[in-house]
Amino acid sequence: MLVMIGVGVLMVFSTDGTFVIGYITMLCAILTVSTISYDEYDNGYPFLLTLPITKRTYVAGKYLFCLAGGLIGWAIAVAIYLCCSLIKGNVLLISDLLETLAFIPVFGLITVIMIPLQLKYGAEKSRIAIAVVGGGAWALGYLFMRYLPDIGEIPAFLSGLSDVTMMVFLLVLFLAVLAISYRISLRIMEKKEY
Repeated sequence: MLVMIGVGVLMVFSTDGTFVIGYITMLCAILTVSTISYDEYDNGYPFLLTLPITKRTYVAGKYLFCLAGGLIGWAIAVAIYLCCSLIKGNVLLISDLLETLAFIPVFGLITVIMIPLQLKYGAEKSRIAIAVVGGGAWALGYLFMRYLPDIGEIPAFLSGLSDVTMMVFLLVLFLAVLAISYRISLRIMEKKEY
């Protein structure tokens, strides 16, 4: 953890400071999601489920743990960013602070997509599934930008939205994907037999 914070401080001084926010936040989120593979290792699920824990509480706990881990990483990264910005003498604007808040729903979306994949396919196969999902999203974005004839209208619409409206949109999108992802994860865990 100290190495990660040290790298974050160095990156703030050498690059745009907002990069470190995304870097540390996603690193913490990925580390917390990887704990699912340790739960399955060496017959961990049967042991966990002999405790007073149901499959439903396990899934809810994993979502809370992974999202809390990402939020803690985000808070550490924002603190590093703010401190280093003050040391460098940069003026902090409200738009900079709103930009740091935008990382929360983005890391949340990625995390809630990764959890069901990790539960379904395990550690090794989920890496391939995550690459396929990420590649598919990139391909859709590329095709959308390349072949949609009226693409000029969409950026004009998005540029007309305020930062707060965009944050609310991202938050609503995150909550919708969270609800769907949670239900999928519950079904995956209920179908597993140990």
